[in-house]
Amino acid sequence: MRVVIGVAGTAKNTGKTTTLLAITKFFHSKGKNIFLTSIGYDGEDFDNITGLPKPRIFVPAGAMAASALSLLESSDAEFKDLKYTGVNCALGPVFVGIAGTSGKVVLAGPTNAADLVSVIDFSPENSAVLLDGAFSRLSPMVAADSLVLATGAARNEDPRKVAREINAIYRVMSLPEVPHQNCGDQAVAMGEEVLRISGGLFLPGQGRKMLRDLDLSRTYKVLHVEGIVNPSVFLEVLDALGVSKHTLSESRSPVLFVFDHPIMLLLSGNVILWERVLDQISRMGFGVCVRKSINFLGVTINPYTLSQLENGKYEAGQVEPREFLDEVRKHTQAPCTDIVLEGPHILYSWLETLM
Repeated sequence: MRVVIGVAGTAKNTGKTTTLLAITKFFHSKGKNIFLTSIGYDGEDFDNITGLPKPRIFVPAGAMAASALSLLESSDAEFKDLKYTGVNCALGPVFVGIAGTSGKVVLAGPTNAADLVSVIDFSPENSAVLLDGAFSRLSPMVAADSLVLATGAARNEDPRKVAREINAIYRVMSLPEVPHQNCGDQAVAMGEEVLRISGGLFLPGQGRKMLRDLDLSRTYKVLHVEGIVNPSVFLEVLDALGVSKHTLSESRSPVLFVFDHPIMLLLSGNVILWERVLDQISRMGFGVCVRKSINFLGVTINPYTLSQLENGKYEAGQVEPREFLDEVRKHTQAPCTDIVLEGPHILYSWLETLM
């Protein structure tokens, strides 16, 4: 069985690569075929913004990787059986190859979901596909079955603020999949009133357009908002609907808001606002779900900090690891671990659920 796991960092230097290396080691120890790629460009020796050293992506012998051809050819892993995927990235054509020896590689891969799916198709059926990516370029991760988030003091040195962001992301990622009898073509076939809002809601004014399309004299049971959704724009919609709440709430069944995917809700705007959105949906007596969900495994916490000096250079440091981790855990419902402080066993317990 193929498993596709995304590893996304909320900021640079939050431990994403260290987490990816630990996940690679776990599946390699289980005899699983490893297939590595990136949703963008990663794995370089030094951070291309801060200039600070970074851990590179280690590939065990026999594992497969998909990256720009020039990067595979310059890797010390000696890739063989190179095949063109038909996909290109910023650094050229993306090829897949098998590591003849263990070594380190720089990954540069597809930046959209369709190309990522094409690359994943080159992975063996019984494999662990590991996607290296950043939260700021998360959209291709809709191709993943599961997600591990990496965050920490480099994102914010206040552990409560880190926990608050984790809570919002965790809540969005935990939205249930749509009950199939209440959505899409099946809903139409059953006589449900469905309104589809295409093009997303992420720009000022799109919320007002949605309200113009919404005939409040009709009893819509399903409102399907397709594409990227900004929480602040959607709040405008809910605020306006609240004024006419009686028009909708007196229907025989509650209104169900349907979004495409949790990731589509995290690509625009302040993610923390989603807690307010979801609370307001609940207070209004409405439901909310997604057409496709993702398995949010947990969060790795890194105490590493990064500060910019007056000369423009960056300096690395860290907060006290145990205090930071404990404080984050105290204020979040999501499973968290520091794999350097505590070892990888908690992370491995999340991965065991996929076996």
